[in-house]
Amino acid sequence: MFKISKKIIYAIEAVIDIAYHTGEDPIQNIDIAKRQGIPKRYLEQTLQSLVRSSILVGSRGPKGGYRLAKEKRKIKISDIILSVQNTKENNQKNKLSKSEISEKIINPMLREISNDSLKKLENISIDDICLQARKLNISSNIKNKVDFVI
Repeated sequence: MFKISKKIIYAIEAVIDIAYHTGEDPIQNIDIAKRQGIPKRYLEQTLQSLVRSSILVGSRGPKGGYRLAKEKRKIKISDIILSVQNTKENNQKNKLSKSEISEKIINPMLREISNDSLKKLENISIDDICLQARKLNISSNIKNKVDFVI
């Protein structure tokens, strides 16, 4: 099994948390950190990456926080992964082995597996996960849920 970085897991958890707990007010990073057990120092960097990728919208001030930048059904897990994935880090991992077998067989095979996985994740939306969470009775303390704000 391939290991997914904590940064990617934190990003997915944060977006799902925001989608699942969104009400009239934006979701504050401290609330996400508490609910998901994500260290605050990593969470803020991750949230900023998601804002730069137009997955989230951030607002400042005492009632500031984060909201989804588009509808839950339009945000795919693959979008989140691609937004926080560090290409420099990935390129270094692919360059670790320069043997002929790695370059001609192993690296292409791993890229194909990675691409196949990403294609499957293109079919899973944040809305799909929120619906599954509701079916499993995962609690949400927000009474007036808002799906998307323009």
